[in-house]
Amino acid sequence: MTQDRHKTGTVSKWLAIAISAFFVAAGVAGYRRTGDPQLLLLFLALAIVSFGVVKLAFYAINRLLDSMEK
Repeated sequence: MTQDRHKTGTVSKWLAIAISAFFVAAGVAGYRRTGDPQLLLLFLALAIVSFGVVKLAFYAINRLLDSMEK
């Protein structure tokens, strides 16, 4: 298990969840309005991808902070 030396783990988790929840809510609202299941699936896929992108961005930020310490 890796250490969270820069205390960004909690922030990245909550930010990723918030952004993913936004895409899920937008997908559900769009599905209710149009009845198009492809729209819902698109936004659910965007929610998953956005979660990964946020976690990847914070991984890069942690690597940058580690390199600045050396």
